Amino acid sequence: MKKMFSSFFHFIASVVLAAGAAGYWYIAGDITVEAASEIFLGVFLAASPLPFIVSRMLIGLRIKRRLRDSGITCSRMSALTELLHVDTIAFNRNGTLTEGSVFISALVPEGMTQGSLLALAASAEREATHPYAHALYDTAVQRGLHLQRHSAARETESFGVEALIARTPVRVGKKEWLQEENIEISAALLTRADQLATSGQTPLFVSSSKYARGIIAVRDDVRAEARRALIALKERGLSLILLTGETKRLANATGKELRISEVRADLTGTDKAREIRLLQSRGAVVAMVGDPMADQPALRAADISIGCPSSLEKQPTPEEEDTPRDPLHEELMRGQNDEKPSEMEPLMPPEDAAYFEAQALRNQGRSTSFMPDIVLDKEGLPSLVTLWDTCNAARARAKQNRWLSLLFLFLFTPAAAGVLTFFDATVLPYPIVGGALVLLLILLIVNALRE
Repeated sequence: MKKMFSSFFHFIASVVLAAGAAGYWYIAGDITVEAASEIFLGVFLAASPLPFIVSRMLIGLRIKRRLRDSGITCSRMSALTELLHVDTIAFNRNGTLTEGSVFISALVPEGMTQGSLLALAASAEREATHPYAHALYDTAVQRGLHLQRHSAARETESFGVEALIARTPVRVGKKEWLQEENIEISAALLTRADQLATSGQTPLFVSSSKYARGIIAVRDDVRAEARRALIALKERGLSLILLTGETKRLANATGKELRISEVRADLTGTDKAREIRLLQSRGAVVAMVGDPMADQPALRAADISIGCPSSLEKQPTPEEEDTPRDPLHEELMRGQNDEKPSEMEPLMPPEDAAYFEAQALRNQGRSTSFMPDIVLDKEGLPSLVTLWDTCNAARARAKQNRWLSLLFLFLFTPAAAGVLTFFDATVLPYPIVGGALVLLLILLIVNALRE
């Protein structure tokens, strides 16, 4: 968008300059309208933004050609050239930097058994969409724990889930959220939670009624290839920042492990977008790397949005016969009777359901039609290093083309405007300016696309 406005103002400036030169010679030089028109055309061709526009497009084509063998896709060609100006890259943690293999690493009950604690949390998380909820639910089912029905449930982004089970409110989520709900948490649990977060685990507090019943720690380790990719990006002079919804202790532990000095924690999607705009207000050119759906507000706010396939999204696998199942879930799916379920009419037409789903996403600052400027391949961050090196290799050609375009501008514009007539020279005819412009464009093409 910035480049488009720059080209637009350049175009307006070239028209104004050409009109001024033609008007001056028409009035002061006592020339005909045809001669003034030729001066206008010559100055406009010499000062035209066309070489700069073509140069940017050619550099983008060069980068895209270099990347055609990889799985990196680009929905906005200008993003490839704008990437040359990026100095700060922001990352999401879960799914982008981690392996995506979320597992329960610790159960810390208080006043109940480990199995009861896990069953209580899994009952509340049954219909939640967060990967942590899936880990709790799947583990409980695999252990054959008895799960209870909930009469109502609500999932709050970046905080947790609350459900009504046997007329008792049950919450699973962050410590700060539970404390805002006036849940009593013992000092022993708070200390244990700090220890877990410092060691790279995510402590999920489980409460029933007004009391915390324990902690379930989940873990999603950082990928080794992500660690190497971040080191490579830092070596290339880029500033890195971690934007995550995790707790401060876990975020700081992750930042220390990955050698990222700037860390922002306890962020929602809107908070991440606000942090990016704050960086931009300080003069930084920011690229955001994250999940195209979960991190959509932050991706939209960044100068360049880079979608990274989330490691949390697993390919569906056929269910094995010995896979543990949830009896209550099967009962709910089967209905009260053992009869074969009959085909039921949907509660609302499919188009209405799609509308309400899209409306809910818009309320969260998301859209199913959103496409990041650049989408990395399945390797994730290692391909970002490849992309950056490819763009960096094209930087030298971009500078050469820019200097050639500026040289043409400063040499031919005064000559076409008649400035040299004060030194007993003639006005440069517009056919010569046009021919020189064509030769310049050919030179830019050859220089940009040569090996």
